[in-house]
Amino acid sequence: MITPLRRQRGNTLFVMAVTVSVFFMPALMLVGQTCLLLAHRQRAQSTIEAASLLAANDLSRIVINDPHFGWVSLSNHPPVGNATCAPDGEPLPVTGINTLVGTIRHNSILARELRNSTLQALAAADRAFLRTTIENLNAALAASLTGFHDGAATDIHGDVVDPVADVTAFLEANLPNNMRLESVKLSTGWLAGGGTTTIPVPQPQQLAMLQEGDAQGGNYKAFVEVPVDGNFFTFAGIGSSSTLVDPSGFQEADDEHVCSIVRLECAVVLKERAWLSPGDPTGTKLLCVSCSQPYSQPDLAPKGALTLRLSGGTVPGLQSWSDLLRSDNFRDNQLITYDVVGGDYPFEPDAQMKQRQPDRPSNTAHQFAEHLYCWLRNGHVRPRLDALLKMIREPFPPGTNQVIVYEFTDEGAISRKILAGDLFPPGVTADAQRTAVADTTVPGGTAPVIIFRNNVYDIGTASGGKHCGQPLAGYPLDEHELRARKNEQQLALGFGRRSICNRGLAVDIEIGGIRTNAPAEMDSKRAILQARRI
Repeated sequence: MITPLRRQRGNTLFVMAVTVSVFFMPALMLVGQTCLLLAHRQRAQSTIEAASLLAANDLSRIVINDPHFGWVSLSNHPPVGNATCAPDGEPLPVTGINTLVGTIRHNSILARELRNSTLQALAAADRAFLRTTIENLNAALAASLTGFHDGAATDIHGDVVDPVADVTAFLEANLPNNMRLESVKLSTGWLAGGGTTTIPVPQPQQLAMLQEGDAQGGNYKAFVEVPVDGNFFTFAGIGSSSTLVDPSGFQEADDEHVCSIVRLECAVVLKERAWLSPGDPTGTKLLCVSCSQPYSQPDLAPKGALTLRLSGGTVPGLQSWSDLLRSDNFRDNQLITYDVVGGDYPFEPDAQMKQRQPDRPSNTAHQFAEHLYCWLRNGHVRPRLDALLKMIREPFPPGTNQVIVYEFTDEGAISRKILAGDLFPPGVTADAQRTAVADTTVPGGTAPVIIFRNNVYDIGTASGGKHCGQPLAGYPLDEHELRARKNEQQLALGFGRRSICNRGLAVDIEIGGIRTNAPAEMDSKRAILQARRI
């Protein structure tokens, strides 16, 4: 006979068993399945994040040939590419877009500090060209992510860059065996919260014209508008290595930013059917998203020298670069500008100077500012602003028949060396570059003849000639080389050898026609004849 107590205990056990079966077991199964899915998702997410870094690396490899600035990319690239060669056969450097933005902003600040209208106009013109360059780069990056670009995206060696193919192959090879890749979508954009760059802000800080939030860790902050006199500059998010960034800040590509951030969206399917998705006969679909920021290499492009030849010594009234940049210091008798065609003038037999109509009204001070600007543009963001201001205000050293050589140092200073004029080789202007000759009069009545030779005026393969606007690398600037007195044939052969000699001459300015032992009129005629010859 079953007692009431035993019956009561049996009922309790039955209720507990039913409760465990109906409530706790499904809950445990749900927790188990959820944890399993989370583990699968984490494994898939880790692989997809690695794939997005691969896509970012690919974007940094893509280069475009810009008609104004030459080869441009998200990253700087050294002059080593097989597909980025000048007609002289030497590889050309590739300028990173942030280096380009920083250079133009840098020079805009200097022009403002000097209150020089010519420098300001040149910076404004480059800023206008920059907008087109950014549009073209954004278009090339976006097209490379469609998978239908027909090999148009290439790197410095001419190899096709196909991020979609690379990401797809990587995921198919590295996803866990129980997962199948269903779809891949890549897109470019920018970050609402800003990003990092490798471009240092101008030094010293008080001249940088920055507001709070414009810089981070001594470098410009990405995707924020950094103004100079009401003109805004925006940098791309690009670091020293490709890194993951928070997808929540991703914004779709627009016309206002360099869209360097790549977003990867993937659908991954678990091959086995999961209990949590009984209606899906193919298995459980996992949607994963990852965003990455590309990298940039250091800027290793050649930074050419600026030389100022004082054949007859310093000219009264022209005692510093500040004097050279003042329009009221010159009363021009004649100013002629030339295009060099047919080779490096005068060392190649077919080279000649072809007179050109000036792009705008010009005078000798404008010429000094224009050629100074080209030298600064070749230096990118390397020089400190205070070093440049010091150089411009510093008096020229006394002496006759000397050459002042200005070069950028790695620390941002401006090196100034004095060389004997007798040791320095004859003047030369590179193929397809600019020369100007000014016959002018300065306060006090002195009438110098000034010759401007600019080897970095036009950049790139579109209009830069055989050297594409690179400094003349074979042009000796070392005193020991100068003493070797290389002949003209040796000089001409060396002009393109940037892979051997990374130094070179960017701009050469000669102030002649002045002698203490001869009438100014005779010296002026002699200098004009010399200008026509060299």
